[in-house]
Amino acid sequence: MNMLDFINIALRTIMCLAFIAFVVRPMLMSMVRREPNTLELEEMAQLAVNSAFREQFSSFYAPKPKPQLEAPKSSTQDASSDTASVAMPAPEPVVLTEEELQIIETEKRHQAELLKGHEEEMARRAQAAALEAERLAKLAQEQADSEGEEDDEDGDNSLEKMRQSMKKEKKKPSIPAELLAGNSYEDKLMVVRYVTEQEQNRVANAIRSMIKIGP
Repeated sequence: MNMLDFINIALRTIMCLAFIAFVVRPMLMSMVRREPNTLELEEMAQLAVNSAFREQFSSFYAPKPKPQLEAPKSSTQDASSDTASVAMPAPEPVVLTEEELQIIETEKRHQAELLKGHEEEMARRAQAAALEAERLAKLAQEQADSEGEEDDEDGDNSLEKMRQSMKKEKKKPSIPAELLAGNSYEDKLMVVRYVTEQEQNRVANAIRSMIKIGP
């Protein structure tokens, strides 16, 4: 509630009191012809004030009508946007000077030279990689051929080697019993050396087979 509402309520209250004092009171006095009762007058005034307040508050709390929204002005907006688009000036073309054109041409030539050098370097690396792969393939083929020849020679001469080894075993003296019975590190080392000296071919063949079998 604002100040105008309070002023309105006060004016209505004063009007009600004046109506009671100048209209209702003389009528009652003429009808009853007795002294007015102040309590009844106060009750009537209170009722008048309450009715005035009730009327004021009922009008204040009444639902207010919702404001109607205006329809969007699409045609006006479209017209304004069209006008703005038409009124916008077209950008002027940029005119390069002769010095700027020379700089751009020099930069283009520099980029072309860099690209050409990069392509030549990539071609050289590809050629070197192809030559290296060819060399490794030939080396692997030669190694496989040599290993195949060695295997063939080993297969052909296996019988002869077995005969020669059997002859050598017959000729080789046996290991002394005192070395075999020895428990010290020196005795065992002597036995290993003795066996290695007598069985050089077997040891070499065993090492060769281990090398071939291994990864």
